[in-house]
Order: sequence, then structure tokens, then C-alpha cells
Amino acid sequence: MRPKPNILFFFPDQHRGDWTGYFGTPGVKTPNLDKLADRGQVFGNALTPSPLCSPARACMASVAPYDAQGVKHNQHDVDPADPNLYQAMRDAGYQVLGCGKFDLLKGSMDWGESGQHGEGAGARIRQLGFTDGIDNAGKHDFVMGHRKGRSEPFQAFLRDHDLLDVHLGDYEQRTHRDRSNYINTAPTPLPDFAYGDNWIAANGLKLLDAARDDKPWFLQVNFNGPHEPMDVTAAMQSRWLDADLPPPVASSEYDAKQHNAVRANYAAMIENIDAHLGSYLDFLASRDTLDDTVVIYASDHGEMLGDHDRWGKVVPYQPAVHIPLVFSGPDIEAKPASHAWVDLVDVAATILHFAGASSPSSKGQVLTNGSLASRKAIGLGAWRAIFEDGMKYVHNFDPESGPRSSSGEFDPAPTASALLYDLDNDPGERDNLMADKPGTAHSLREALLEAVEANNV
Repeated sequence: MRPKPNILFFFPDQHRGDWTGYFGTPGVKTPNLDKLADRGQVFGNALTPSPLCSPARACMASVAPYDAQGVKHNQHDVDPADPNLYQAMRDAGYQVLGCGKFDLLKGSMDWGESGQHGEGAGARIRQLGFTDGIDNAGKHDFVMGHRKGRSEPFQAFLRDHDLLDVHLGDYEQRTHRDRSNYINTAPTPLPDFAYGDNWIAANGLKLLDAARDDKPWFLQVNFNGPHEPMDVTAAMQSRWLDADLPPPVASSEYDAKQHNAVRANYAAMIENIDAHLGSYLDFLASRDTLDDTVVIYASDHGEMLGDHDRWGKVVPYQPAVHIPLVFSGPDIEAKPASHAWVDLVDVAATILHFAGASSPSSKGQVLTNGSLASRKAIGLGAWRAIFEDGMKYVHNFDPESGPRSSSGEFDPAPTASALLYDLDNDPGERDNLMADKPGTAHSLREALLEAVEANNV
């Protein structure tokens, strides 16, 4: 019997699914991810179960869809008392390691300088199932936590290098006010060694270097990028000064030059993460463990980047809900891209399958097993969406209240705000077909209600 594989999981924040080289978006550079895609399995229609950081990550941790778990918004924490992916991996004999922005205990903002949410046996990342790790704040939580006097590991690192005030001062120019978190594309004053994602990558390599040789390991590297603000180092930006990237879909804001500058910084963050992927693969090859390691790349959700005059996530449009997903490693055959609708719940189930671990739930599909379900339901707050074949139906999406709804309560009553898109023929979601295809809309609505009811059991 083959020994249990090591598992390396690269999990950046807010990387939209079409912004990879293998997807074919002009100008985007992900050479290391493309190599994984060539020799592994790509899922071209992968989705987030919920397009917001904490719910998406909680769904994966719980191996459960949005309606079947308790984290409905960013104010909520995963309860360590509830069985999860990481505990199951630990119980299967894995060293369970993590670094970067976990966002599993985001609501409490109690990282501490160690990034373990407590010390010793009381450390909450250990209660979640991690055997070692460093959880840091996301980009905006870093600033909010500092204002509230909350300690955090990246804060301590910058202070030790006399860079904390420099970083905080720069972020004052990148707030949500006037959308400066996007349109301010000036480089960060931080040197490359102190850039957040570079620090996170270094932490992960230290965890691998310290890992025991007699037990398999699972390492989840949670990059802060390419989440806004659009802060990149001068060196990162210099490689994108002449970039010509695709413009946003259905946009009436800003001019082409401004959009291209924002998108160039977004692409630079992705390229930087891809470079770290290459460094990790080289590290594993130098230890003769690459052939024994499953490598997975995904993201918690996408990024609108100005499409439909929207930015960030929380909405049901494809740029916010479509994510990259690639598996490569031992016993994973190179295959043409799968177009099945899959999500992070399935990613968790597949990780547990690789590890020979028991799942904490009956949800989720093993993605390397061949036959996959033909539909997928996702949601956030009050809205839900279902995907089947090339069609997408969205129920109860209110552009004004949707992002602010934190209860996750779902109203099954018919709604005038329903959306129906033919993604095969209208990938930019310009034409709502509710009036043209009432039969299709009714059928998908019934399937959605059935899925939500099943998940609420």
C-alpha cells in the first residue's frame, strides 16, 4: 500500500477563477500553476460555497454547504467543538499545519503575537485541529485589530523591523473611502522581505522545515492576496507597467487607464503567489518529497474587479463566485478540464479521501472519483443560487441589502429580483432570461428550494 501522501494546499484570498494562465485570460501569468494544471486535474467550473471569507472557509472546514453550517458572515467564528476537516486530518495521523489568513476565528480578533489564538492546550487553532501554525489577520483586519489594541503576528514582525508605522500610514491611504482600496495603485513602501504574502510564504516553509519525517503532513498556505487593497511592492509592479489586461464587463466607472492599473496590480499579486508556488515545489523536490505530495490550488471566492460596476465579492455574479481549482500529485491522472459544478466542500471531501480520513459530514464529493453531480447550490445572507448544466438561477438577490445580511435567513417565496443566466452563451451575465425562459426558471427554483431544504436538515 502506498504511504499516505503529504498535502500542500495553496489557498489565496479573492483569486477569481478566470485569472489564471491555464484559463486563457490574456496577460495573466501563472506559469507554475499552469504546469500543475498540465499534469493534473483542472475543475473549470469550481465555485465558492459562499462568496465571503469566513463563510467560504467555514464551509470547507465543516465539509458542509452554507445552509448546513453555522458561520453565516464574517462576524462569526467556527466552533472548535464542531467536528471539522482539520481535526479529521489530525486524527488520521497527519501533522496539520497552517499559515497566513485562516479566517476561521475572524470574529474574535484574538490572534495574539503567536497567531495561535491562545497558548498551549488553550490555543484555539490547536482545538480546531492544527498541530502547529501561525494565523494572521487579513489586510483590513490587521488595521482594525491594531486600532482595537489586538496583537497579531504580522504586526509584531513589522514592529521588530521598525516598519509598523510605515505600513499603517500607507493603509490610511487605502481605505474603503472613495474606493481608494482599489484605485490607489501606488506601490507599498514596504521592502519585499516584509510584504505580507512574502512573509506568509516564508512562515510556511519554516513549518515544512520543522515537520517530522515519520508522519505525513498537510499544510494550508492562506495568502492575504490578491485581496484588495491593491498594494504591491515596487518590484512586483515594475513587471506590469506595460500590461494590457482585459477591461471590465458592463462597466460605466473610471477610464480604461484606471481599470488597467487596478487590474495590473491584481495580476501582480497573483504572479507573486504563483512564484511562491514554484519555490515550494522546488523545496519539496530538494527534499525528494515532491512525488509523494498532492498539491492543490484554490481560493475562497473571487473578485468583481469592476465588472457590472461592482468590486469585491458578496454578490452572485461569476467573477465573485468562480474560483480556480487544480489538483496534482500521486495517483492524480492528467485529464482534460472537468466542467462539473464543484465547490470547496468537495475540495474538503477530496482532501479527506487522499488522507484516508473519516469525514465529519456526509456532504461533499470526492473529485477524483469520476462521476460528479450535475448541479450545485451556493449562497450568502438572504440570496441563493443554483447551477445546472450551463444555466444559473439566482433567488432573492437584493443589490442593496444582500451584502449587509448577516443572519443567513432564506425566504423561499417567489421574488421579483430573481435572475436567470445562460452561462454558456452569456458568460458576462448581461441578459437576464427570467421573462424569456419561465419554465427553466421554475424548474431551477424548485431544485434550489429542494437543495436548501436538504442542507438545512
